[in-house]
Amino acid sequence: MAVGCRLPNQHMLTKSDYLHYRQCPLNFWLTKFRRDRGTPPDPAAQRRMRMGQQVDQAAREQYPQGKLIPWRPDPREMVPLTAQAIAAAAPVLFQATFLAGDLLVKADIVQRNGDSWHLIEVKSSTAVKEEHLADAAFQYYVLRQAGLNVTRASVMHINNGCRYPDLSDLFTLEDVTADVIDCRSIIEEDVAEMRHLAALVDEPSIQIGRRCKECAYRGHCWQEIDGLTIDHIPRLNAAKEEQLEAAGALYLDEVPRDFPLTKTQRAFVNFHARQEINIDSGAIRQAMAALQFPLYFFDFETIDHAVPVYDGCTPYQQVPFQYSCHILYEDGTLMHREYLHTRSDDPRPTLLEALLKDLQGTGQIIAYHVPFERGVLNKLAAAYPAAAPQLEAIVDRLWDQLPIFRKHYRHYAFGPSNSLKNVLPVVVPSLSYASLAVQNGSQAQVIWEEMIATTGGAEKEQLTVDLLEYCGLDTLAMVEIHHALGRL
Repeated sequence: MAVGCRLPNQHMLTKSDYLHYRQCPLNFWLTKFRRDRGTPPDPAAQRRMRMGQQVDQAAREQYPQGKLIPWRPDPREMVPLTAQAIAAAAPVLFQATFLAGDLLVKADIVQRNGDSWHLIEVKSSTAVKEEHLADAAFQYYVLRQAGLNVTRASVMHINNGCRYPDLSDLFTLEDVTADVIDCRSIIEEDVAEMRHLAALVDEPSIQIGRRCKECAYRGHCWQEIDGLTIDHIPRLNAAKEEQLEAAGALYLDEVPRDFPLTKTQRAFVNFHARQEINIDSGAIRQAMAALQFPLYFFDFETIDHAVPVYDGCTPYQQVPFQYSCHILYEDGTLMHREYLHTRSDDPRPTLLEALLKDLQGTGQIIAYHVPFERGVLNKLAAAYPAAAPQLEAIVDRLWDQLPIFRKHYRHYAFGPSNSLKNVLPVVVPSLSYASLAVQNGSQAQVIWEEMIATTGGAEKEQLTVDLLEYCGLDTLAMVEIHHALGRL
């Protein structure tokens, strides 16, 4: 689409437009007029969207008398359909659509209460966030401008205390009426600025910063940026980030020496700006000397569901469907054990059976970021009490490889994170994830769901191989890192 071309729907300002604007004014403009400059959502993001749709459907099931306004390519065609449903005395409407001038809103749920209405915004999070209030406030404003007598606004979010199969308490309804009413003047100011931006033919110039991290247009806006910037400084608040931006600081080596930072923040800035390497081989040897053979290098892959599907599970519980375990004996012998659940039923029973067999005995169980593995094991123990003593013994054998790289082996080339994916290319450059079909845990979730939905044949076999290769490399990477540390 040529710059300056305006389609009819682009003249409208929707709640999605408003949320994009709240994230960044440039995000709003690009999404509206130059979406081609963005990066399409990756499979993990697509999965999150699908989960959001599942949450929306589950929320609608809470209102069996509700009426869904049929979708139309041009949302303005849904406005008269909404008016007809209201005139027909529908008690609850889903995707009710309202137009006030150039402002258009499709509401998740509106519930009739006599002569007034209750606006309900559905979210897949487990708590109300600031951006949810902005979302609800914009809708409340537009609905009232459109003539709907909205007197109450709520956010319906996931209750993480819910347990499958009883989904009667899946949602918590939190009243935010006072908050959205207080936002009226802010909404009016924001709408005026959005109209100004929407009238621009050329791309506006906006300062890049921390808000860019999760933006689809980061590749476009940051294409000339090479190196760590101030948005990588840990726990840097918005006020200090703005002060640094005003001072013209973008890269870490541009942060003034007298700028007020915490001790941790200053250490981070200095370390990376100077491209330091600090390796305490004595401390590393001392930490590794406590390890008891055989060594079990272990890693889980898990799936989380916003709406739980397995007995006893809560929303977003990490349910293991796969593990890899490389076993290193004191004489150097290396063995590999693994499990991957390939059916669509609950993976835990058969995975647990295999896990208890593969991890039996003595010896340290090494993971990268132990709290994750510990959490999964503790959940298994709670779900299967008969196996709890064995699982608790496994937990007691856990040893974390990550603190080595937090405390004793620090390298500027790790970048802003000392995750396994960042550490491996520096410590063991001969190993790489680059050629694998699965690159990270989020992608593994997507591939696993695709694999269990596939009935069989070559496609299912290939997806199985892809998952096994990825998880297997995670634990082999820890083995090779262990060897590299031992050579220091």
